[in-house]
Amino acid sequence: MTMRVGWLVLAMMMAASLGGATRQRDTSGIAAVRAEWAKDLHDKKLDAFVALYTPEGQFLTETGERFAGHDAIRELGRKAMDMFSSDLTFESKVTDISGELAYDSGDYHETLVTAADGKGLHIKGTYIMVLRRQTNGRWLIAAQMWSAAPSSDALPH
Repeated sequence: MTMRVGWLVLAMMMAASLGGATRQRDTSGIAAVRAEWAKDLHDKKLDAFVALYTPEGQFLTETGERFAGHDAIRELGRKAMDMFSSDLTFESKVTDISGELAYDSGDYHETLVTAADGKGLHIKGTYIMVLRRQTNGRWLIAAQMWSAAPSSDALPH
C-alpha cells in the first residue's frame, strides 16, 4: 500500500505541474478538513476525528507504523487523546486538486501536554495528506503521513 500511496502522490504532483484540464483551484474544502482535524484532536472529539478519514484511510507514523481503516485510526486517536492534550497549527505549503484526488503538504507546530504529569513538549515537522472527494462533494483523508523535525524540544511546565 505504501507504493500505491507514493505513486498516487507522484501522479497528482505531475498532473498538477502539467496543468491538466481537471485541475481545480478551490482548495477551501481541503483547508476545512485540515482545520477540523486539528480542532477535533484538540477538543478530543474522537468520532468526528475518525469521520475525517475514508473507510480505508491510512495514517502512517514517522516510525513506520501503519494504521489502516476507521477501527485502527479510532484506537490510535483514542490512545493519543487519553495520553495528551494537543494544540496544533498547520502551515500549508502546497495544496492541489486533480479530479477527485487532492494533496496538501506543509509544516506543523504542536504543543503536547501529557495527561500523566502535565509536562509539555513542542514538536514541529512536516506532513502530507492525500484526500479523496466523496460523492457528496466532501473531502476526506485517504492517506496521511507525518515526520518530526530533529529539533523538537521539551517545554518547561
